[in-house]
Amino acid sequence: MRGSELIIEKKFYTGRYDIVFKSIICDEDSPHMLKIFLSSILNIEIEEIIKLDNELSIDGIKEKRMVVDVLVKTKEKYIHVELNNTLKEYTKIRNFCYFTNIYNHKIKKGETYNINDEFIHIDLSYGINDNECDIRNYYVMDERHNMYVNNFKIIEFNMDKISKYWYSKDKEKIEEFKYLIMLDLNKIELSTLSKDDDFVKEYKDKLVELNERETFQSYMTIEEDQKVNYNTDIMIARNKGIEEGKLEGIEEGQKNSIISLYNKNHNAEQISNLLDYDLDFVKKVIDNYESSK
Repeated sequence: MRGSELIIEKKFYTGRYDIVFKSIICDEDSPHMLKIFLSSILNIEIEEIIKLDNELSIDGIKEKRMVVDVLVKTKEKYIHVELNNTLKEYTKIRNFCYFTNIYNHKIKKGETYNINDEFIHIDLSYGINDNECDIRNYYVMDERHNMYVNNFKIIEFNMDKISKYWYSKDKEKIEEFKYLIMLDLNKIELSTLSKDDDFVKEYKDKLVELNERETFQSYMTIEEDQKVNYNTDIMIARNKGIEEGKLEGIEEGQKNSIISLYNKNHNAEQISNLLDYDLDFVKKVIDNYESSK
């Protein structure tokens, strides 16, 4: 540092960000990453994994496109994963709709029902207001625990509670959840966690390389700027007492941000996550844009 000149360190984006998680854990050029990750968090041995199309089938032309984070097939399991950086009122409803859509389209094989495969939905959720459980398992059953269907399961990981094990230095829990804990650690913390663990080291190396890419840093900065600008405009408008119905100019800027990202080949789900906009609103803007061409 020379004189009063400050050196501002670039922000380090962790696996908590949807695009980072998909770029590293779900990298098709390194399929072992996802296989090891899922084997660890599900505590099962996964020998083979097939990554399926993440755009789900729809039944009618008026239905919205549904794009999930991760959808894979193992020998006897369909596994659907959603990474939720924040929880909103509709997040669980949206994820449940995605999962039941998968169940609906994969359960029937020809003229018979698929009763052999297990369907597992995984929520990796930050922002859960619950300090009791690090994992919750949900099934379709009655009040006496009699199962209605046996091959349908939802697993919710409380990522904030799991992350706290790192800072409380709970060695047993860190070992149990280290592949989840690593998702929101910085470079120094990852260096410590990666000792004697080749998978964490590989993840750390890929994460550092991704953050150092100029195109990636520029991409993330643009998205954050758009989100901050919109939130600031809303705050100023509300502070001035402007009624919701008179925020057309702000909404127009919001639409422009959506179309800008859409023209850069981002889908509605990605845009919703990046800008923190309501998914239905994003889809509506895109549909109107496509119909106006």
